Formats: sequence, C-alpha cells, structure tokens
Amino acid sequence: MEVTFRFAVRSDLGTVRTNNEDSALASSNLLVLADGMGGHAAGEVASTVATRVFAQLTDELPDDDDTAVEDVVSRITHAGRSTRSALQQMSDADPLLESMGTTLLAVVSHAGHVTVGHIGDSRVYALRGSSLYQVTTDHTHVQRLVDTGQLTPEKARTHPYRAMLLRSLDDQPGGPDLDVIALEIEPGDRLLLCSDGLSDYLAPEEIGEVLAHPDREEAAERLIDAALRVGTRDNVTVVVADVVGEPSDGVPPELAGAVIDGLELSEPASAALRETLPALAALIVREPGLRSVGEPTVENEVSAAVEPEPEPDPHPAEPVAAEPEPVEPEPVAPEPVAPAAAEPAEPPVPAEPAPVSAAVEQRHSSDQRESVVPAVLASALLALVTLAMWFIL
Repeated sequence: MEVTFRFAVRSDLGTVRTNNEDSALASSNLLVLADGMGGHAAGEVASTVATRVFAQLTDELPDDDDTAVEDVVSRITHAGRSTRSALQQMSDADPLLESMGTTLLAVVSHAGHVTVGHIGDSRVYALRGSSLYQVTTDHTHVQRLVDTGQLTPEKARTHPYRAMLLRSLDDQPGGPDLDVIALEIEPGDRLLLCSDGLSDYLAPEEIGEVLAHPDREEAAERLIDAALRVGTRDNVTVVVADVVGEPSDGVPPELAGAVIDGLELSEPASAALRETLPALAALIVREPGLRSVGEPTVENEVSAAVEPEPEPDPHPAEPVAAEPEPVEPEPVAPEPVAPAAAEPAEPPVPAEPAPVSAAVEQRHSSDQRESVVPAVLASALLALVTLAMWFIL
C-alpha cells in the first residue's frame, strides 16, 4: 500500500546562535533534515548543498515495486557521494569553507516502502500510539560507549563529548556512505526528524509526550518551544510527519532553515559548485552582487577605512617611550649607563625620540653641573691657603 506524508516543518536559531546552520525539506514522499557544521558560514553551506542534492531523490522514481527498494538505496548512496564531492571541491576552492560538513537524514516513501538514510547524530523517531521508537543510531563517540556497555543512555545525555561525531557528510574524500534502513511503518504512525538541538536537551519521554499532540503543526511548535525553554544552545529543527495511506493531494514541498534563502558564496566556491552540481547551482547560490562568505560587511568596511586614521595619535610610540621607569634609577647607575637605558624605550622604526632624549639630556646636564660646583670650591680654597702661606713666609 502506498503511504505518503502530511508534514509540519519548523526551525529556530536557539538561545545562543546568530545564524542557522540547519536545513530541512518536506514533501508528500520525501523528508530531509541536515545539521551543518564548520567555521564562518560553512555549516550553512554544507547543510544547504546536502538538502538540495537529496531533494532530488524522488525525481522520476520507477513504478516497479520489485526494484523500488534497491533503486532508492542506490539513489541515497549516490546523493551522499555527490554531496561529498561538491563539498570537497568547494572547500578546495575557498579556504573559508575548509572542514565543513553536515549530518543528514532522508526518509523516502515509494511503492509501499519507506527507506531511511542517515549519517551523524540527527535522529528519526517513530511514534505509534503512545510508544516512541528511535529509528536511527547516532554516529557519535558517546553512542559507541553506550553500545559497548561503557556508558548508560542516561549518562550519555549529559556527557561532555556527546556531540563528537564519528561520521558525517563532509568535505573529506573517501568518507563513509550513509547507513540505510528499511522502515516498517503504517498509516496512523507519526515520524519526527530532529537535529541535536532538540534531542540533546529533551529526554525521549518528553519528546514522545509533546509529539503525541493530535495537531502536527501544534506538535512541531511545542517541540521547538520546549527546547527553547530548557535553553538549547544549538539550532533546533524538527519535521513532524503523519503517515497516511492515500495518494498525495498536491501539497507543495516546505523548506526551513538555511536552505530557504540560498547561499552567499565567493566566486571560487560558486565556480566549483557550478562545475560539480550544474543543475542545482541556480537553486543554491543567491543572485550576484551580494556579499560573499567571509567578506566584511559594509559596516566593517567603513570601520576598517576609518580605524587606521593617525590624526588622534600622530606618534604612536611616544606614550610607551615617555615612560620614565627605564631611566629613573639614576643614583644607582653611572652617567654613561643612562643613555643606554633609554634605548629600549625608543620605537623600533627610525623615528626621532625627541621627548625621551631631551629629558635624558637635561638630567645628564644637571648631573654634570652638580659635579662641577664642588671642584670649583675646592680649587678656590686651595688658592686661598697657598696665598696665606706665601704672606706668612
């Protein structure tokens, strides 16, 4: 029996982030969620590219039931490799995108079968009645500790390394393919795709309770609100999908997160994208004339133009050189040491250290005058004594 999805998609920045690196897409027979990672805007790039590539999974699927599952598995694997190749080419072209990557969830319904592809720590849950099941297994260091009995699931939720991924869809050549699962679901079930901005902050019991709300739109809103209430520090994205046993009624796809607005790419990255994914480049890249990734904003450009103005401080080295500490201990050092002591205070460039040198010279002249006075008095006294003795004799 053919099954399709009725869906609600929501995404939020969270309580800390200023940009959204999550992307999501939902249609009647395809659900996709990606949680990007990387410096600058690289996470947004990775999740957007992956979402657009995987959006093609259901294009022109054959109607043959015998080959449906094999065909979808092959398409999922190929989409993952195409995404990885594009990310690799883009990061090679633009160093600002280096080490970018994304998690990826893809749920495909076709010819009575539902197939799930996944990599990373974003999750697929299935709700049947009042029971919640976790469909995917996280590709994380903490999950490996749980699988080997070294850590309990309860402690894994608060482990400091719970976000350490072992696998992702990244820009490294020869990386792993997505895991693929055949999912047994039926009409009346509800699916949840979520980023770790939700699953890291809410216990499965809380997720199941909120997900069970009869209205899927309300359920999606409440899941986001629940994550925000407990202070999720990550972007949080959810796709809530009801499984129905009827053909699609032409509901248009829905997007959420970074994939909505497209990307601001540098010209080298855009060229690499056009070369590797020519059919998708127009959907992924924004119109020309917008700021490229990593370029300064207009405000920063103005600030950079104003900041170097030397007028308020025409002699930057003077405040440092004017400090008297290196030459103050004059009574301890003999006169020839004082000029040498002043040298470290001079600026490294051949500038004229007038204030410091003048002060030092004045002190040296004063010292010399003070040492001359006793010598003159002694000579005068000696002359008087000599004259007195000459009269006596």
